[in-house]
Amino acid sequence: MPDKLTASLHWLRDCSHSGAAAVEFAITAPLLVVLVFGAADYGVLMTDAASVQGATRAVAEYARNSPECAAGGLSNPDCITGINNFVSTLNSSATSLSSATFKLPDYPSSGTVSTVPLPAPLSTTPSANYCTCTDATPTIVNCSTGTCSVGSPPDTRVIGYIRTQATLVVPPLVSYGTYTSNQTVSAQTTTRIQ
Repeated sequence: MPDKLTASLHWLRDCSHSGAAAVEFAITAPLLVVLVFGAADYGVLMTDAASVQGATRAVAEYARNSPECAAGGLSNPDCITGINNFVSTLNSSATSLSSATFKLPDYPSSGTVSTVPLPAPLSTTPSANYCTCTDATPTIVNCSTGTCSVGSPPDTRVIGYIRTQATLVVPPLVSYGTYTSNQTVSAQTTTRIQ
């Protein structure tokens, strides 16, 4: 008799927990799903940010290595055409960059100043595309008509720089109501082209 009583008590105890796992799973599953989709959204955003940064670097490297850009900078129409063709290739071949917008500002008119600071040793913030002399504290000169005379014997080189900018709007994988919206990813690269 005690064996039957003990067996029935074990059976009752086991039955009282039979739905506990299902209830716990029902409570935690939505949280886990939101965490997984949030991590996936973050991963897509970081991947797209890296793609945009890489694309601006690629455009800047193209401008630096292109004979047309080295010869006349952005004042050479063949340089601009080559850059536009390269950007079109990037937009069509990379699915993450298909909706990215690239900006290649023109050489500045006198008095135009960018709001983006440049690394030292420049003391003022020049426009997006600019030229300098070769002195230790680069003097910003007009890219078309600027002249330099630095040192002895004088170094008359005018060094051109180009800044490429790109922007991409990244939508979330899953909309979580009012808590999510499209995120804008921007990148820029400045490089010497002359």
